[in-house]
Amino acid sequence: MNKLKQITCILPERIRRVIESEFSSGCIEFDRLTEIRIRVERPLMLMFNPGGERIYEQLRITPDDIAYMIQMITRYSMYAYQDNIRQGYVTISGGHRVGLIGQTMADKGRICGQKYISFMNIRVAHEVIGCADKLMDFICDGSFKNTLLISPPGCGKTTLLRDIVRHISYGKKCRPMKVALVDERSEIAACHVGIPQNDIGPRTDVMDMGLKAEGMLMLVRSMSPEVIAVDELGGRKDMEAVRQIICCGCKVLASVHGYSIKDCYKRPELIPLLGANGFERAVVISDRLGAGTIEEERKLE
Repeated sequence: MNKLKQITCILPERIRRVIESEFSSGCIEFDRLTEIRIRVERPLMLMFNPGGERIYEQLRITPDDIAYMIQMITRYSMYAYQDNIRQGYVTISGGHRVGLIGQTMADKGRICGQKYISFMNIRVAHEVIGCADKLMDFICDGSFKNTLLISPPGCGKTTLLRDIVRHISYGKKCRPMKVALVDERSEIAACHVGIPQNDIGPRTDVMDMGLKAEGMLMLVRSMSPEVIAVDELGGRKDMEAVRQIICCGCKVLASVHGYSIKDCYKRPELIPLLGANGFERAVVISDRLGAGTIEEERKLE
């Protein structure tokens, strides 16, 4: 199934026909598509990179459209996807992430679920093989260096991280290395029934839908990796897990949200990991010239 079909198969027929017609006629390039916005009682909207949007005033989203999509996304079993819906997203085949927002239900100050889903955002996953080519000499200076990718959401850091994993696993620009990947949202390897849909290399093991901190430490114990890869480090537990892994002699490839290296020094839990005893390379990414624009490369040794 091609990437477009992976997305359109969850859409109501009237919307599917219009979108597939647009792409098949060549009016729109799929490689530029970043998001499909679904909002009840509002028109369908497609978002593109770099910049731009297309609004379909004739395609007003109805509650029935939303209900149909939820059934398709959850494979007619909302109960099985309750935790995903609580967190606000479901990842579908191909690694495309569908954001879901409605009326939240709270318990003891925490969101415990959602109902009346009215807003959906399909974030289109693109596998851009070769996008890390120019970066590899910098992060593999003699050997692979602990590397931190810094980027705001939607600027291509996950795509870049995936391609670096592929490089390391194949041994391009550095010796072949065993990689263990914590794919918390099924976006990197895009596993479907446990099988990666994206090319992540022959020496890569994947923990799909695993919690980052616990997953990283489990992979060190179970798969004897040389490199641990993880997307979007968060709180102190994640940072402590990275510290333990580096102390074990395993290399780390990770990403974090931010606009600059200076932003990282504003996070107390991250500061001890910046430098010779932690991340040795930092790469800042933006979408200024399109997703994956490398703004800065810095050695942190």
